[in-house]
Amino acid sequence: MSHHAEWSIKRARIATLLDHHNLQGVLLTRCANISWMSCGGQAHVGLNSESAVANILCTRTGDYLIANKIEMPRMRAEVVGDLPLEPHEFNWFEPASRDALVDHLCGAGRWGSDIAGASHNLANQLTALRVDLTDAEQQRFREHGFATGHALENAARMVRPGMTEMEIAGVLSAHVYAAGATPVVALIAADDRIQRYRHPAPTNQRVEHTAMLVVCARRYGLIVSATRLVAFGGISDDLIRRTEACAAVDAHAWHASQPGRTLGAAFDDIVAAYATHGYADEWHLHHQGGITAYENREVQARRDSTHVIQLGQAFAWNPSITGTKSEDTMILTSHGAESITTTGTWPMIDVPVHGITYQRPGILVR
Repeated sequence: MSHHAEWSIKRARIATLLDHHNLQGVLLTRCANISWMSCGGQAHVGLNSESAVANILCTRTGDYLIANKIEMPRMRAEVVGDLPLEPHEFNWFEPASRDALVDHLCGAGRWGSDIAGASHNLANQLTALRVDLTDAEQQRFREHGFATGHALENAARMVRPGMTEMEIAGVLSAHVYAAGATPVVALIAADDRIQRYRHPAPTNQRVEHTAMLVVCARRYGLIVSATRLVAFGGISDDLIRRTEACAAVDAHAWHASQPGRTLGAAFDDIVAAYATHGYADEWHLHHQGGITAYENREVQARRDSTHVIQLGQAFAWNPSITGTKSEDTMILTSHGAESITTTGTWPMIDVPVHGITYQRPGILVR
C-alpha cells in the first residue's frame, strides 16, 4: 500500500469525525497523531515530548502542514514527503499565529484538536482511529518488532556479571538505535531490584545473578514493547515456578484477546489466570498492559474498559509476578495472535490454553 492510499484511508476517517462533531477542521498536535496521519513520519525533537514540532490541520476544503521556519524544511523532506499537505509556516517567536491561521481557515470555535483544554477535545476519538491499523501499518509494525526483538535479545546476551544497570541500558539502547528505532523506555533491574520494583529505572547497581531488560522502542511512530530476563549460574526452583506461572498468565491474556470482546472482559480472564496459577493478588502490583500503536499503551486494560477488541489491533500485555515478567508485542490477525517481537532464538515456554499452544519467553541461563 502506497502512502497515498494509506493517507486516503485515514483522511476518510477524519472526514467522518468532522461530520459526527459538525466541525470544519481538526488540528493534530501530538507526536502520536502526526506519526499516524503522516503514515510513519516522526515529528519530535525531545524524546520525552508528547507535542510534535509541526502540526497537521485537516479541514473540509483542504489539508495543511503548519510549522515554524526552523522545522518546516525537515518536516517537508523527511516527515510528510509528497502527501497532499499545503505548507503554512510562521516565525518561531510568533507561536500565536498558528491558532490565528486555524481560526482563519476553519472559523473561530469551529475546529477540534487533540490539545488538552481545547474547546472541542477529540483526543479520545483520535485514539480510536489510530488503533485500527491499516495493512501498511501492520507490516511496518512487523518489521520494527522483529528488529527490536533481535536488538533486545542480543543486548541481553552481552550482559555479564559485574556490569551496572546503567551500562546494560547503554548496550540495550545502542542495539535498538542500530536496529533503526529509538528506545523511549529502557528499564533494567539487577537481582533484588527485580523483586522490589515494577518500573526499575537503571542505576549503578551491579548484576550478580539475574538481570531483567525492558524496552519500548519507537520507529515509524509505532511503539513495540518487550521484556527479557537473563541469569548466570542457574535459577532457583521458586523463580522457575514464578516464571512459568507468569508465562501462563501472559498466554491467557493473548487467548483472551478475541475480536468482539471488550478489554474489560479480557482483563477479567487475566485476573482469573493469576488465581488459577497460584498468585491471585500479583495483578494488584502493576497494570497488565493493553492496546499499543503510537503510544506505549493506547488503551490500558482495566475491569471497566469498554473498548471493543478488533482484528488489526496490536497488544502489549505485560503480566508480572514478583521476580519475573512476560512481555511481547502482538497483532491480532484472522489467524490469531501474531507475535512481532519473537525471534525464534530465545528459550520459550509452551503454554496450552483451550487447545492452542502459546509460546512465551523464558529465562536465558548463561
